[in-house]
Amino acid sequence: MLLTKKRRTKLFKFLRFSRLPRMPFILNIEPGNVCNLKCPLCPTGLGDQGMAKGFIDLGFFKHIFDQLRGSLTSVNLYSWGEPLLNKDLVRIIRYIKESDKAIRVVISTNLNIRDDKLLEELIDSGIDEVIVSCDGACQATYEKYRVGGDFNLVMHNLRYLASKKEELAKDSSIVWNFLVFRHNEHEVEKAREMAKETGVDFRIGFMRTSMKDEILKSHKEAIEQDKNWIPDNPEYSAYDKINYTTKKIIKTCRKPWQEISINWNGLVFPCCAVYGEKYNFGDTRKDSIKNIWNNPKFISARKEILNKCPATTICGVCRSNGFMHM
Repeated sequence: MLLTKKRRTKLFKFLRFSRLPRMPFILNIEPGNVCNLKCPLCPTGLGDQGMAKGFIDLGFFKHIFDQLRGSLTSVNLYSWGEPLLNKDLVRIIRYIKESDKAIRVVISTNLNIRDDKLLEELIDSGIDEVIVSCDGACQATYEKYRVGGDFNLVMHNLRYLASKKEELAKDSSIVWNFLVFRHNEHEVEKAREMAKETGVDFRIGFMRTSMKDEILKSHKEAIEQDKNWIPDNPEYSAYDKINYTTKKIIKTCRKPWQEISINWNGLVFPCCAVYGEKYNFGDTRKDSIKNIWNNPKFISARKEILNKCPATTICGVCRSNGFMHM
């Protein structure tokens, strides 16, 4: 019986492979790391300069994507910025779908954009899922985290996306993703009802502590630093604020066996949670993805996760801090 790519990944990890005979089947690639909001737990929103700023263009995207043809099942077009600010985004999505319609394409957006034509083209592109980050049911609550955002604009855009999905007879999933914080947990059910009335799906998301350094600290340190953001209702939180730990104990990680994360400028990381150019595992401007995928850093990262040996990569640091909850 042929193994699915996901099962094959589990098998490679079970067999303790640190050098892999297959390429990754998930590509996380950053359209750009520029944003129009200033979310206080995001390094981009805080104006951090630890990463060079810019957008990927269609030509460079093709250079990366074409190296993974035949391997991919999913492409996630988001990371440290707002993907709808990239002028090539729709063309990138169309290129993926023209190459292989079976590849699942997802973006995550704050949807603070005044461009109905772009939104129509987004739905028409064949995208599989549009995740919309909207963390409130009114402007006052919403803007406490989505600083600089316009709640009414987001609602207009959600309704427009839903109408275009129906008009164009597309199967795209439009998801209102509600990150629950202490200041907005009282509005979860109201937002759920608004999503239903708008014609979009609703999803509760668990907030993360400071995204720049959450994997560089112990859970206790991270929770202590950002505990005022963490909801009081344990149903809506990944954290135990009493015992200063995550509610779910993560014992291992499969990401370096199944996915690769590439920033807009070609730097490679083991997952999308890693922030900071100094933690990169390679540069697709200088080397092939095939070579990077089994280079000394990726091999060391896999060994550090498997064997709990001393950390020489960011994966070893993440493991020593108990892995992140996502």
